[in-house]
Amino acid sequence: MFHDDDKAGTVLISFLVGGIIGAGVALLLAPQSGRKTRKQIVDMTDDVRDYASGYAKKLKEKIS
Repeated sequence: MFHDDDKAGTVLISFLVGGIIGAGVALLLAPQSGRKTRKQIVDMTDDVRDYASGYAKKLKEKIS
């Protein structure tokens, strides 16, 4: 049903999501100003969005 590439992609995305959640929790618990924490979360979200978009584009190209 799934190809090896699909399984590898699923594992990669799962690992990435877990890392993002862990980093978000660490940022929220870190002793720093709220403004700095919010900026770091926004920056991290932008980076993840860009990575996921690039990964989805490559996946679509492979499927086509």
